[in-house]
Amino acid sequence: MVDQTISIAESLYHEDLYRIPGKVLIVLAKDWQQVTDEERSVLSKMLAALKLSLASVQIITRQQFSLDDIVSLSPSRVLAFGIKPAEVSNLYELTEVNGIALIAAEPIDKLDDARKKTLWVELRKMFGV
Repeated sequence: MVDQTISIAESLYHEDLYRIPGKVLIVLAKDWQQVTDEERSVLSKMLAALKLSLASVQIITRQQFSLDDIVSLSPSRVLAFGIKPAEVSNLYELTEVNGIALIAAEPIDKLDDARKKTLWVELRKMFGV
């Protein structure tokens, strides 16, 4: 449906059209002030590999949440670290609910190399990298 809308728009308008990516939301189980420099570095590198930065994403803190709780923030993609929302059955697995892509993982400080690789595979699917 979206591609059809873009095709119609392209035939109606002669200006260049751009697809603006949706908002990326990162949900952490602990406050940003408690996130260590090492954890921030891991998160920054992960985002950089996806062509994003800490400044380009929205970061919130929740001890628990469901997508209903955050729908008002209008995210298109959600990464949850240290929290498993009700809609997610398995960690490190891309889930889509009501048009929102969601991946839940363990806290950033618990990500060993094997978990990072598993997470990266799912992030590549989520972002089409």
